[in-house]
Parts: sequence; structure tokens; C-alpha cells
Amino acid sequence: MRAGIMAKNDMQDTNNLRVVETIESRSPAGRHDAVQGWHNLLKNLLSKMAPYLRAGHLVTFRELKKQERLFFEERLQPINVPVSVNALYLPPSVRHQMLYTRPSGKSRPVSEHSPDRPPDEGIILACRETDLHVVINALLAKPPFAPAIDVYEDGQLLAGYVFHTINECIADLSQVLQTYLAPESDRE
Repeated sequence: MRAGIMAKNDMQDTNNLRVVETIESRSPAGRHDAVQGWHNLLKNLLSKMAPYLRAGHLVTFRELKKQERLFFEERLQPINVPVSVNALYLPPSVRHQMLYTRPSGKSRPVSEHSPDRPPDEGIILACRETDLHVVINALLAKPPFAPAIDVYEDGQLLAGYVFHTINECIADLSQVLQTYLAPESDRE
């Protein structure tokens, strides 16, 4: 029995090492232009959406596809957003429209994924109500991709969490929001 436990622990260590290698391959420690650019893009999006955000609530867009509305209403409601935090659910259809719709006469980038079969259930972005130095980006990816939560601070990847399932990602998101965005007084 002791050998079985050792093997299981060794397997967990191997899986943990693989997760660390995956995160580091995406963005090694320290400041990088690509990470700074991504963080700036997220900050810009949250800044533009600021008039529609409500501290302590996860909000989304009025016009959603039926399955996106159901996902938001049924699966995302358990997320506990700290009172001083803004959070936005960006569904796949809105993201696709933002990335791939251009005025007539302008070139359009080629979409990697069909808008009818997106590779994820959307993205959740969060920041403090009046501060964009720390931004949390949760990607609710479908297999073969992995759901993940990334925490950016001042253009650097501060933390990255990878999950086996979307449900695991959603279940841990409240704690990540609390840990990185709630004021010190709320963490006790």
C-alpha cells in the first residue's frame, strides 16, 4: 500500500511539474512585451466597459445567444465577486464579434474557430473597482484545451492556474478573486 501512495504522489508531482512547465512556456517569469501587451488589452477592455460594471457583481452583455445566457445564469451564478471588485463575463459570440468583425472595406482577420462551435464557454475578466494594476482573466476552455485563470499585475503574469474542467475553474474562481483583488480588510 505504501508503494501505491508513493506512486500516486510521484504522479501528482509529475502532473504539477507539467503544469508549471506549461505556464512557464506560455510566459516565463519577469516582464515580457507580449504579456505587457495582453495585460494592456485587458485593461483597455475593462476601462471601456467600466460604465456598465457593478462592483460586487458579475455582469455580461444584454444580447447573448440562448446557450450563453443559460451558461451565465446557471453555471456562473455561484461565483462570489468581492464587494470592491468588477467582473465581466465575455461570451464567445461577443469576443468573436469584437475580434473578427470589421467595417466594410477593412480587411478581416481569419477566425481560427467557428462562431457556432467556440473552443470555450467564454472569458471572465475582473479587476478592483478603481484600479487596473491587477487583472484576472479566466478562460473557460473546452477540451482539448485546458480551462485556466491567469493573474496579471503591472504587465507581468503574477500567477497562473490550470484546471481539468470548466466546473473546477468556476469553483476556484471565487477564491482567486478574493485572494488577489479583495482589500486586505476583507481577507480576514
